[in-house]
Amino acid sequence: MKQFLLPYAFLTSALLLFGSVSAQTPLLEEDFESYENGSYIGASSSVWSTWSGTTGTDEDGIVTDEQANSGTQSLKIFGSMAGGPMDVYLPIGLATAYEVSFQIYVPTGGSAYFNIQEDLAVQVGWAFDMVFGSNGQATLSIDQVDNAFAAYSMDAWNEVKFLMDPVNDRAEIYLNGEYMNNIPFEAVIGGVNFYGFGDGVVAGLYYIDDLVVVETDDVLNGVLEADLNLTFGPNPANNYIQLSSNSSEGYVRIMALNGQVAMELEVTNLNGGQRIELDLENGIYLVELTSNGNHTMRKLVVNR
Repeated sequence: MKQFLLPYAFLTSALLLFGSVSAQTPLLEEDFESYENGSYIGASSSVWSTWSGTTGTDEDGIVTDEQANSGTQSLKIFGSMAGGPMDVYLPIGLATAYEVSFQIYVPTGGSAYFNIQEDLAVQVGWAFDMVFGSNGQATLSIDQVDNAFAAYSMDAWNEVKFLMDPVNDRAEIYLNGEYMNNIPFEAVIGGVNFYGFGDGVVAGLYYIDDLVVVETDDVLNGVLEADLNLTFGPNPANNYIQLSSNSSEGYVRIMALNGQVAMELEVTNLNGGQRIELDLENGIYLVELTSNGNHTMRKLVVNR
């Protein structure tokens, strides 16, 4: 039976005072096995809460044995197309790089919505949202603008993973081990909000299980960096960069720190080095290389 390793209030204080815990030590694990079937998670747990803090009401999520990825229980979230009533919040409050992962199950006839908050207090700032549509498509959005898409399996458990790095203002999102996108992320990792609102077409109905928060590496360096060995120069650059990799070809995107794509192109001579002409304003950019299913990213400074 998995338990939270530390009460949330102590965990937050400890991180602020002493820094991060040792690598790969889970800060919290939740498989919902320690709660009574049919109980409200916010009322039963010292960590989970709801959007307004009114635990033990219709806003609270229910522990159920209807579905489970491990053990016999999970957290059930449902609502209506008007939104709610369930609006469950897991505060996290970490200021360095961590991985947040969980399993999600959307049955036929259901859909799912959740968001990542940028502050421990809700409604202060949204980092990004994800919708698991009733059509089997997952959509990532920032400020209500769709940013990335991926297929997922309904009536099955799917793994969601966020690599969160407030220090470098980046977040990397994966679905079932497949990379979706690398996007801006600032401030602390406030928390995860599981809301009963669905995809806007079908009312929300989904299950969450096996949630884990664990320390991870610097997201900006790219978790698959070693696979591509991306290098380029000069950096700072003026009007060009010479880019090379151990992969012969791929797809390059150059993005501003707000996530806006400034340039994108296919490259075909990476082993020998390929010159890329730049027409960019002065500033800091991110160079992303995608090749053979791998992704990595590097900072680029433009100083014309």
